[in-house]
Amino acid sequence: MEVAVVGGGFSGLIFTLKLIEAGANVTLYEEHNRVGYPPHCTGLVSSRVVSLIGGPAFKSIISRYDSIIFAGKNSSIRAKIKGGIYKLDRVKLEEYMLEEALSRGVKIKLNTRVSRVSLKGLIEANNSIARYDAVILAEGYRGLLRKSLNIGFNGTPIYGVNIEYEGFTSDDKTVKVIFDDKLSGDFFSWILGFNETILIGSGSEDPAYLRMGLARLEKMLGLSKKIRAYGGPVILGPASLRLSSGKIHVVGDAGGLNKPLTGGGLYPNSLAGELILKLYRETGDLNKAIETALRIVASKLRKQYRIARLILRNPRLQETLISVGSELKIDEKIGELDFDNHEEIITKIVMNPSLIRAGVNVLFRDPIAVIKMLSRLLIS
Repeated sequence: MEVAVVGGGFSGLIFTLKLIEAGANVTLYEEHNRVGYPPHCTGLVSSRVVSLIGGPAFKSIISRYDSIIFAGKNSSIRAKIKGGIYKLDRVKLEEYMLEEALSRGVKIKLNTRVSRVSLKGLIEANNSIARYDAVILAEGYRGLLRKSLNIGFNGTPIYGVNIEYEGFTSDDKTVKVIFDDKLSGDFFSWILGFNETILIGSGSEDPAYLRMGLARLEKMLGLSKKIRAYGGPVILGPASLRLSSGKIHVVGDAGGLNKPLTGGGLYPNSLAGELILKLYRETGDLNKAIETALRIVASKLRKQYRIARLILRNPRLQETLISVGSELKIDEKIGELDFDNHEEIITKIVMNPSLIRAGVNVLFRDPIAVIKMLSRLLIS
């Protein structure tokens, strides 16, 4: 099987590696002269994702965290994370992934922009045409190829920014997530430390609001020695219902394959790549395996989107859940959380039979929002 992957970001590289493992001959097209640069996201993943990616992820680990603090304006909850959270150097990660792909015989075409694709697997790049048995479009949110075929994600992103500063010395292995509409009205902010560096980040639909929130966070923490800033569009979904057509398949940001509460794409795309391997070995039909794997992951993400949207757009509900959870010391009762399913803390607070009192308290304080949330959970 001859397969083309268009785009050398994380999603393009993870599908490249998984397709090689499936026995395909892969050609990777990347319009820039390198991969991984500039960085865009924070690079926080679970131990599950590190295992799914393999060697390149292990080699690019910067730091490990044991828990997350979910902070509101007046209270907070600390949750332990199953297997911990790992911060990866995203530039090195993708460079290591490319090295592994090259070592496995992938053909890499850097500085090569694909100008046209067809449903029959034809690719036009640099005035030459090639035919493939399957084509993976990992062109990112701004790519146009999928739009010419009317497939993939066509929603609106928010924008996220990370800023690193000198001065972190604490041994506390905790990621802090802050729900405060004065810092990020329609998303949340985050703080973490590593290697004598403190990182703050936030996201918003409004760039002006984003700048204002980051400035407030910087002042609140007394930060001044800035190292660098980076960021980009954050895709919160919903994942596209149409990710495949003919021999063309859309992945990554181009398909909306991102966790709907945080925009993280490493887990959904790693999971889809692993599912392709399993399904291809069962069926022997690569295009069918890719289509089915993407549909399964997209369906899972769309179910999570229902509750994520409600939480992110309702600051009052965020504050209520955190304050009630803090009062009832919910962190002592919920056990360890799965980092790849961020909404789990909400379901455990509101729906777990052993935490009925918490659910009653939340319902009493904000009944309309909770009824909406329960309806979304029950139909998912």
